Amino acid sequence: MLIEREAITRLQAVAIAVIIAVAVIGGIYYYVIMGPTPTTEEKKIIFTYPFQQIVSTIDPAKATDETSCCAVINMYDPLFFPVKFENGTRKTVPWLVEEWFVSEDGMTYTMKLKEGIKFHDGTELTAEDVAFSMDRMLSIGMGFSYLWEGVLQPGDTEVVDKYTFKFHLRKPYSPFISTLIQLFVVNKKLIMEHLEPGDFGEYGDYGQKYLEDHDAGSGPYKLKSWERGVEIVFEKFDDYWRGWKENSPTEVHCKVILEEATVVTLFKKGELDMTHMWLTPETFEELKQIPGVIVDEDLALQIFHIPMNMKKPPTDNKWFRYAICYAFDYETACELAGGAPQAEGPVPLPVEGHAEDVLVFHRNVTLAQYYLNKSGYKPGEVTIDIVYITAVELERKICLLLKSNLEEIGIGVNIIGETWGRLCDLATSPETAPHLSCIYDRMKTLHPDSHTYGKYHSSVQGTWRSISWMENSTIDSILEQARATADPEEALELYKEAQRLITYEAPAIFVFNNIHRIAMHDWVKGYVDPGIMSFDLYWWNLEIIGRD
Repeated sequence: MLIEREAITRLQAVAIAVIIAVAVIGGIYYYVIMGPTPTTEEKKIIFTYPFQQIVSTIDPAKATDETSCCAVINMYDPLFFPVKFENGTRKTVPWLVEEWFVSEDGMTYTMKLKEGIKFHDGTELTAEDVAFSMDRMLSIGMGFSYLWEGVLQPGDTEVVDKYTFKFHLRKPYSPFISTLIQLFVVNKKLIMEHLEPGDFGEYGDYGQKYLEDHDAGSGPYKLKSWERGVEIVFEKFDDYWRGWKENSPTEVHCKVILEEATVVTLFKKGELDMTHMWLTPETFEELKQIPGVIVDEDLALQIFHIPMNMKKPPTDNKWFRYAICYAFDYETACELAGGAPQAEGPVPLPVEGHAEDVLVFHRNVTLAQYYLNKSGYKPGEVTIDIVYITAVELERKICLLLKSNLEEIGIGVNIIGETWGRLCDLATSPETAPHLSCIYDRMKTLHPDSHTYGKYHSSVQGTWRSISWMENSTIDSILEQARATADPEEALELYKEAQRLITYEAPAIFVFNNIHRIAMHDWVKGYVDPGIMSFDLYWWNLEIIGRD
């Protein structure tokens, strides 16, 4: 029996060895010939966010408002990027740029790109794309092109080699580096393949038709779908040059939801991961009380103001504008804004270069009546229109406050609610722009030029940012001099002087410096607000951890 058992054991061992050998050989064959066994498909992580207004464009040469810029920031990369450090300081840092140098006269900026950055179609991003993107921006003349008004023209960006390029400025420009956060690089090859007939010679329409519903970027997300007025969906670009974190959103769904109540309801149900910033302070206080909800709060690089149309009677009259400014109840408005501090001129309080000695109006009914009389208008003689955005409840409340204040001194007020898109349309001419408009305006760069030249130089008229339609040759001259001053400290002094003159013209009721608030569920990690419009909505920063 023992011999029999040993024989069986030897036979079993041989059989097992043969089976293992066949399995190993078969496995090697399958791996070499057929390829590795497919790994588990990447888990889908969807992040859902509400847009308070429609996305008007996804073309980086045209975007200027919050939702459009959010789309651009996530599908494209700029040369430089605004960041907020842990100590609260904010700075403009190189992004696509590896290194850069400035000539002694401040007229030539030489920059070298990081190598190996890919566009969404796999094409490598090079200096040719940078030069093309700047020329395209300047030629189309929309969006943030005013940042380089009189400083660069098409052809002024020189391609040195595959990764090196030079900006040849027409004159020194002190904010130049800070403006490059708004130059998003587009894929020249892709756009040239999709040209339509247009006004730009060999460049046709510069790809404007194509970029109405496609992207040509290198950013962390690609355009997946866009149902206008309803939802825009972005999907993760796997080869993004910054890499990815384990729990980064693979898709971002941005739903257009105009009613605050709907945003709050969906957020409480967990169908939205985050709110937008346009809820009322009372709503944010309510959301703070919900377990698992975080409300991020910080003094924003943003003012809320009510621009007055300086080319339409009666607000074309300086003393009439003074009457409005003195009649307004700033203290109550700041309380309505959740304790926000009163604005002091056009530049937000935390910004380096904010002028502290500008004219700041306070409610004084006696002075309001005095300036109304000085304007030549009598109480009860005129009625003015004020437009607010229907999706922003706080604006409606402030309009009611202003109406009450102005009726007290004999000025009638019509309150008109409009969508954001409609107000943007009205802003394009002084004839259609309302007497007064409710406007929130965040910094577009980390430089006071954003809220001085970018709003009040006569060359930038025709958008919502310049809806006051100011034309003042003295202010224009000072702002031009400030831009051309190479010494940073001297330039800031000129920007401060411009702020003083702007406030004396009273182009707006400068109401409050906004407190930026945004609510999110505690499973959302990594949110940071660098202070510049829409850059807090750079989805790559986020991770979703602990959501059921």
